[in-house]
Amino acid sequence: MNAHEDGMGRAGVGPGGPGAVDAYLDQLFAAVRDADPAGARRLLAEAEAHLRDSAARLAAQGLGAEEAEREAVRRFGPVSTITPALRPPLRAVGRLPLKAFVRPAVGLAALGAIAVGLSGILSEVFGQLWGAGFVSGDLPGVAYTAARCAVLQSPYPGLDCAQAAAAHHWGEVVEYRLLVGAVGLVLLALWRILPREIPLPAGLAPSLAAAAFLLASAGTGLQAAVAAVQGGQGVGAWLSAATVALPLGIAFGVLAFIGVRRGRISPSAAP
Repeated sequence: MNAHEDGMGRAGVGPGGPGAVDAYLDQLFAAVRDADPAGARRLLAEAEAHLRDSAARLAAQGLGAEEAEREAVRRFGPVSTITPALRPPLRAVGRLPLKAFVRPAVGLAALGAIAVGLSGILSEVFGQLWGAGFVSGDLPGVAYTAARCAVLQSPYPGLDCAQAAAAHHWGEVVEYRLLVGAVGLVLLALWRILPREIPLPAGLAPSLAAAAFLLASAGTGLQAAVAAVQGGQGVGAWLSAATVALPLGIAFGVLAFIGVRRGRISPSAAP
């Protein structure tokens, strides 16, 4: 066996340790360890065969062994563009076991709850800037009994009934949303430790998240517009929710688009 065959034919291991091909295969193995075993095994085998052949051709064209491996890896593409090929097609989603949806569902619930918590922080900011009425003031026509006004005004001396009601409701909006956000953090911690089951079709989870956040932004944005037209009281509670939900919906929409595109790449079609 000559030096070239030893450098290129024995898993790319040289005097300095594993080469670029082996390093890439290690990353690929780590990325697919939770996928379907048969599909992961085929992907690793096809990736290694392609990379070895490509590196050998490049070496035959005059590149050094290490440089040939690095160029082969560069042409093959990042690991993130290969692994979505292991995901099942969308048409197979009905045949997936229920356990495949547990971790994604917990993750989506965590994101939604954390978004609610963020809207609570934004509601606090709105109230500090423009007053409690902007966040949670009552719409025209809402009235309270004398007894209820007395209860509302007791923690807020000097405020009239409407102002005290707005301050009371502002506190509830912020506190309840922050509590939901805290639950979201707990769910996020749970999501991180849940086992990764069979992956969902590429782009499905971010598509669901995008749909949920975009619908939430549309609904809360409409409510904010209605409140604004009716006098401007209570706009902030709805506006804070829409302000958080809209960019998240757009971001997850982009991730869904990228995931669907990558899911169409198969190992054999890799460059």
